[in-house]
Amino acid sequence: MNPPVLVSDRLCFHPWEAEDFPLFTSLHSDPEVQHFLQMGDPPWDEAYLRAKFADFLADYTAHGWTKFKVTDRQGTFLGRAGFGWFPETDELELGYSFKRALWGRGYATEAAYALLGWIYKAKPIDHVIGFAVAEHAASRRVLEKAGMSLTGIRDVDGIPNAFYRHDRPV
Repeated sequence: MNPPVLVSDRLCFHPWEAEDFPLFTSLHSDPEVQHFLQMGDPPWDEAYLRAKFADFLADYTAHGWTKFKVTDRQGTFLGRAGFGWFPETDELELGYSFKRALWGRGYATEAAYALLGWIYKAKPIDHVIGFAVAEHAASRRVLEKAGMSLTGIRDVDGIPNAFYRHDRPV
């Protein structure tokens, strides 16, 4: 396993490796994990999963950020969290997905805090956005707890999403 790029109290953020594809697939094959990512769209098939996984590998190689593989300190896979480029607004976007059995344990909030602290040290950016399906109260709470401010509700693929912004600390 690649060494972590970032370590928080309970979490380790690793670049993905080719052999991690089954972990990625296991996360995204859970319909509950996918519910707010897909909003009724057909399940991601293997070709789509492979393309998305390849994008995560390429993002890290090109930029030094990605939606990292997240493990606990013992190396157990928990999910993914990190950054991706959101082309609709041309901004860096914070995102996370954790295994369903782990929801409610504060992992997403811990990941968001850690990643926001890290990105401003790692990259010369002035802000990060985040968004969640407007009706997904738990994910919106994560963004708010991490210090992000609501900027408005906008449709993404016909679904109302709450958009948030976090500015580089001064």
